Amino acid sequence: MKDYIDEAFADLDEYYPNSKRKRREVSQKMVAEKPEWDVRPTQKTLPNGTQIDMYTINALASALNRPVHTLRLWMKEGNLPSPPYRLPTKVDSSGKERPGRRLYSRRMIESAVEIFHRAGLLHTDRVQWSSNRQVTQEIAESWSKIREEENQ
Repeated sequence: MKDYIDEAFADLDEYYPNSKRKRREVSQKMVAEKPEWDVRPTQKTLPNGTQIDMYTINALASALNRPVHTLRLWMKEGNLPSPPYRLPTKVDSSGKERPGRRLYSRRMIESAVEIFHRAGLLHTDRVQWSSNRQVTQEIAESWSKIREEENQ
């Protein structure tokens, strides 16, 4: 027995509605692996002469699962401490001074991730800073302690 309705709508997925143009093939989206935050360290020499791997704000943002502009906003609002290391200020071609890049050591990023994880903020969409003030204080204390140890 023929099913006339199924026959009438058989090419529905093949063509655009009311058109003789065929639909594009639906391809399986490739799930891009999230890049690790520690793939591109920069070697810097501290004042005490030790070489250390440093990472930019992009690495910190990637480790915390946030966009870079969110971290900059958090720093501006005082919710995230200022970076402990920074490259020197440069003057651009228009004569305007540009602050140097923010730099973080591996231990600093790992401590920030640990603190965010303990507070349950690592995989949340929003951070309510009014109820998470201790996170800011813990990160600041941790970073200052790490910086002291690195500069000994």
